[in-house]
Amino acid sequence: MDQLATLLLLLPLLLAGLLYLEKKRRGVDHQRLPPAPPGMLIIGNLHQVGAIPHRALRALAAANGAPHLMRLRLGQVPALVASSPASAAELMRAHDHVFATRPYISAAEIMTYGFQEMVFAPHGEHWRHVRRLCSEHVLSSSRSRRQNPMREQEVAALVQAVASFAAADAVVDVSGALYRFAHDVICRVVCGRHSREEEGRSELFRELIKENAALMGGFRVGDYFPALAWADVLLPGAGGGTRARRNSRRWDELLEKVVQEHEGRRGGRGDDDDGTEEDFVDVLLALQEQGGHDGFELSSEI
Repeated sequence: MDQLATLLLLLPLLLAGLLYLEKKRRGVDHQRLPPAPPGMLIIGNLHQVGAIPHRALRALAAANGAPHLMRLRLGQVPALVASSPASAAELMRAHDHVFATRPYISAAEIMTYGFQEMVFAPHGEHWRHVRRLCSEHVLSSSRSRRQNPMREQEVAALVQAVASFAAADAVVDVSGALYRFAHDVICRVVCGRHSREEEGRSELFRELIKENAALMGGFRVGDYFPALAWADVLLPGAGGGTRARRNSRRWDELLEKVVQEHEGRRGGRGDDDDGTEEDFVDVLLALQEQGGHDGFELSSEI
């Protein structure tokens, strides 16, 4: 009750501040900016994005003359929407360094140790090092070809599962089957076959990945109105980052076990190949042992 009373007392001051920022924003010269659909005061176009963003953005572009580039304002966050393949290619190729940095997401900051991984890392020296290691060692075309047998096995397992349902005249949950297929491929590529064989661990992977998607796609006031980030603690389910930190700790515990198992397997293998398929964890551990990546070191320290 005390928090609600405090919020009500501060609300007029907050609205006054936001109105001032809105007035100041409108004073900026917009002559060279892409067209923007009309939005609402303070929240901008946030209410027009909807539950299915890609469809809402397509409809919004069509309603405003289908511009190749469209400018939106999501709260206090500016956004640029590419509505054609040509404009998207221009942004991602010719101007990729400008748009490489992802928008701020509080849950992502918590779960990526301060934006240290490649997807959410801001454009800079760290991002370039991580991208180079991935392109040369983890996601190279030669390594992708070596994983073809694994992908073929998983596709065969998917087809067999669908055939079993069809033979029994049962309803096939296509979304569930494809989700399980994608998860099993990711687990085998990243952590090896054992994550598929140990069903309990596999289920935990699925649960954590699903929670990641919910946290990344969830609404947080502070992501769109940084000055009001404290209000997230008042929203049901937001938890002020508590949920994201809990999920991050669970990932730490799981991945620590995976790394320890790989280290034990590598130590016991010696120079002999036991036929175990090499995964991303093996590659990263080998790179960590080599060291000397232009001053960039891989570490398991958090």
